[in-house]
Amino acid sequence: MSSTAVRPVTRTSTDSPPRTILICCMRLIGDVILATPLIKILKTAYPDASIDFLVNRKTGEFLEKDSRVRQVIYSEQFDIDRNVHVKGKGYFGRIFRQYDMAINLNYADRGNIAVLLAGKRRRIGFWADDGLVKSFWKRLLLTDPIRYVPDEHIAYRCKVVADMLGLNAELLECKVFWDEADESKVAEVLAGLKSSGSYFVVHPFARGQYKLWPLERFVEVSDTIVEQYGLHPVWTSSPLPAEIEQLKVAALSCRHRPLIVPGTFTLNQMTCLLTGASLYVGLDTAITHLAATTGIPVVALYGPTPAVYWGPWDNSVPAESQRAIFKGNRPSRNIVMLQKEWECVPCGWEGCPGRGPESRCLSEMETHEILHAVDALLQP
Repeated sequence: MSSTAVRPVTRTSTDSPPRTILICCMRLIGDVILATPLIKILKTAYPDASIDFLVNRKTGEFLEKDSRVRQVIYSEQFDIDRNVHVKGKGYFGRIFRQYDMAINLNYADRGNIAVLLAGKRRRIGFWADDGLVKSFWKRLLLTDPIRYVPDEHIAYRCKVVADMLGLNAELLECKVFWDEADESKVAEVLAGLKSSGSYFVVHPFARGQYKLWPLERFVEVSDTIVEQYGLHPVWTSSPLPAEIEQLKVAALSCRHRPLIVPGTFTLNQMTCLLTGASLYVGLDTAITHLAATTGIPVVALYGPTPAVYWGPWDNSVPAESQRAIFKGNRPSRNIVMLQKEWECVPCGWEGCPGRGPESRCLSEMETHEILHAVDALLQP
C-alpha cells in the first residue's frame, strides 16, 4: 500500500488554535459512526474549540447527544430507505465563512465544496487521481489537500487528518452517546425478559438483500448460544415494516423465544442496549458498527462488501494494526469478522451475477463458522 501523501503546511508563530471547526461527512450512517474518532482527537488538541458536524439527514442524528459536538447541521435530506437524496433546506448560508478550520472526511466534491465555503483559515480535504481538472481545483483551493489512498479504512482517515495536523492518534475511538432518557427506555424494554440475567443481541438485517444471511440460521445460532452459555436472546430490527414482520416470524421459530425490539430504538438507545450485552451477532450494517464502539464481543458476517473500507473498527487495537483489512476472517481482541476467503471476495457487487440479489459468499456460510467465532470470544 502506498503511503498517504500530503502537501507540507508552513506554520508560523502567528498560528493560533482554531476556535470553530466543521467536520463534513455526507455519507451513510456507518461512515458517520466511523468519523467520530476525529471528535476526540480535535477536542483533546483544541479543548476550547466548538465542533460542528455537517451530515445527511437520517445519518447523523445520534450526534445530537454527543456533548463534544456543538451542533449538527444537515445537508439536503437523505432517504436511506430509498437510497436517494431529496431536496431540503439549504445549508450554505449556515456554514459560509463560519469556521477557522473545515475538514471533509470524504473525497467527494460535495464535501470539499462545503469545506471551501466554510473554512476561513484552513480547508482540509481529500483528492484523488480522477482527472487533471477535477484534482487540480481541490489541490489549489484547499489549504491542506490530502491525497486519497485506496484500500484504506474509513475510520483510519481520522488518523490521516490528525497526522497532517501533527496531532496524536495512535488509538481511534468510535463513540456514540446516550442520555438518562435512553437508559430508562432500554431498561423498560429489558424488563420484558422472562428472567433477569445476561443477554446477547442479534440483529439479522441489513440494507440490501445481498448483505443478508438466512434467518433460519440465525435461529439455530441463537438457540445454541442460549443452551451453551445461558444468555438471554434479544433480537432487533429497523423500523421498516417488512423487517418487523420477518423479526416476529423468525422469533416464533426459536426454541428459546427472544425478546424482540422491533425498530423502536434510536441509534443512541441501541448503543445503550448493546453496551449492556455480553455478545452481539450481526451483519454488515450500521448496528454492527455501533456494537463495535461499545467494546463488547462482536461477531460480524460480511459478504461482498470491501472490509478494507467498512469492516467493524476495534477501539482497543492501534490504528496502524487495522489500517488495511482486505478480506477473510479477521479476529481482534473483541471482534471476529467472518468473510469468505474466495478469490472473488470482496467483489463489491450487490449480489452474484446470474443469481439476482443473493450473495453466495454469505448464503454458503455455515452456522458452525459463526458458533466457532462465538466460542473464541466467550470461552475463558
